[in-house]
Amino acid sequence: MSEIGEFPERIVSLTPSLTETLFALELGHRVVGVTDSCDYPPEVRGRPHVTCWFDPDLEKLVALQPDLVLGLHTAHNQIKPKLESAGIRVILVNPITVNEAITDIARLGAMLGVHRPSEILVNNLHSRLSELDERVSAIKIESKPTVCRILDMEDDQFHVAGPLSFQYDIISRAGGQNVTSAIQEAYPKITLTQLRQWNPQVVFNCGFDLNSFPGVAKKPEWRSLKAVQSGNVFTFDCNLTCRTGPRIVDMVELLSNTLYGI
Repeated sequence: MSEIGEFPERIVSLTPSLTETLFALELGHRVVGVTDSCDYPPEVRGRPHVTCWFDPDLEKLVALQPDLVLGLHTAHNQIKPKLESAGIRVILVNPITVNEAITDIARLGAMLGVHRPSEILVNNLHSRLSELDERVSAIKIESKPTVCRILDMEDDQFHVAGPLSFQYDIISRAGGQNVTSAIQEAYPKITLTQLRQWNPQVVFNCGFDLNSFPGVAKKPEWRSLKAVQSGNVFTFDCNLTCRTGPRIVDMVELLSNTLYGI
């Protein structure tokens, strides 16, 4: 991110994470547009939508006359030149760790002129993580369960969280051992056979129940997984598992509590 000369008054957010961040920084009054996936906090519900977060309606977006658009490198880099040619400032982020997500929050706070709210928020997040880090560091490596985060299924393959994703880092910070460490990708696809070879002790996902997912739940390879046999297949709220806003720390705490009851 680079510095902004004048603090923008009309901001369009193209991801739920950034929308949450803006409101947490007490900047909700400057948000003039969001996507149809932006649902938190509740105050966002009255804001105009520019439709889908990964394919926003540029005509609707430009009509809102923003002086700043916030988005993701992975989703919005292609539309950045179009918006900039219309005289609209665009800032894109791409945090792949919990710390990077918090750093982005701090940078946005500084760039948008809300230093005190940003300082309070960021210090609180770091404090909570430090407390958790201290507890997790006391756990011996052999006592840390192996974990796999499943995002989706497509063509009989699982999308899982790899080392280049923030969700991989969430597992590490929570005290789990990622089973996908050998695949240097963000969200690789794997087969059920591969998952069975890893045989994680804990599996979690969001958006659907893996225990009853058609074509999976009745397969011997699935039923033989340690996570399935021990009842350690969990479904969490997508609003926590899939976002890099301030509630990313909530997700780390939730997962750690699930793994260890701490």
